[in-house]
Amino acid sequence: MLVRNRISLVVLSLAAGLASASPGYAEYRVTIVGPANSRPTAINAAGAVTSIISTGTLTYRSFVNYGRGVVNLNLPGSTSNIAVGINDKGDVLGNWTTSTDQARGYVYSRGSFRQLNAVRGQPTRYVDINNAGYILATSTPPTTDPAGANPRGYLRAPNGSYRDIGTLPYPNPTTQPEALNNRNQVTGESGSLFAPEIPFYAFVWNNGVIRQLGSFGNTPNYGLDINDRGQVAGYTSTETFREALATVWTHGRPQLIDTRPAGDYRFSTAQAINNHGHVVGNSNHLGPFIYRGKRMESLNTLIDRRSGWTVDFSRGINDAGQIIADASRGGVGYAVRLDLIRPHALGAAPVEADD
Repeated sequence: MLVRNRISLVVLSLAAGLASASPGYAEYRVTIVGPANSRPTAINAAGAVTSIISTGTLTYRSFVNYGRGVVNLNLPGSTSNIAVGINDKGDVLGNWTTSTDQARGYVYSRGSFRQLNAVRGQPTRYVDINNAGYILATSTPPTTDPAGANPRGYLRAPNGSYRDIGTLPYPNPTTQPEALNNRNQVTGESGSLFAPEIPFYAFVWNNGVIRQLGSFGNTPNYGLDINDRGQVAGYTSTETFREALATVWTHGRPQLIDTRPAGDYRFSTAQAINNHGHVVGNSNHLGPFIYRGKRMESLNTLIDRRSGWTVDFSRGINDAGQIIADASRGGVGYAVRLDLIRPHALGAAPVEADD
């Protein structure tokens, strides 16, 4: 399973300062993996991390750290570069913009860049990459409809061919893919683009079939990450869209991991899930959190606060339990990796059966 950054909601109101007191010992050591003012976007099984820095309005520079220092992913002639994924081979997937404002994709491997072909020559945004070299992308197909077409998701094979993953059966449908696992399963959200229909529902695409995941009544929900066992992490919105609740789907069935009572104001998302079923996310009552099968725990209670670090936003987790996050110290933000100081019991999750 690959772990990447995904922008899930507009703004999360984080409250790391509301976390309870620290335990008797720190569980995680904070390791800087990106330059000052960077934020991480992906981590692989070996703990290699990609990160980005904002250089202006919607423009970025990208970096990768394989454990030997930060490498600048500089593409000659680029005005913006966003690394979005890294597989266990160390191949980095990214999106870049040329000096003439052309959107392109690349894979960085062993010190060199390889350009990616677009979907039918249309503008294409690349989302995720797995260990076999399959790539998840999104693009808007050509159409003769004056109203235009809606974005769709595509799976790119290593030979450069693309497969449309389709849409859920709703009027005027659109599909936003979010993550790809090593079994070529895809999750994201799909649904009707326009009101009065509920806009999106979480899905899993597997071997040519797109399947809507379970929900709690007529409420929108979103899949943000998928592990190799087919479990999906994301969130469920309330009908008014005022609240969001971190959710995990196993065998397509939803489980709320944010179990606060309805009288509280609840806003949380499950950003990423590893193959042990451990989840990292963000909430308005704990700030960045980890869920390991029992309860959501604030990451800021699991680090040594005497170090001066504050974890601001969690973004991914690998099977070794390493977490990538935005963190700050002395008023400066960094892309960091939280490394376990002591081993933690890892419980295996059930395997999702193929459709």
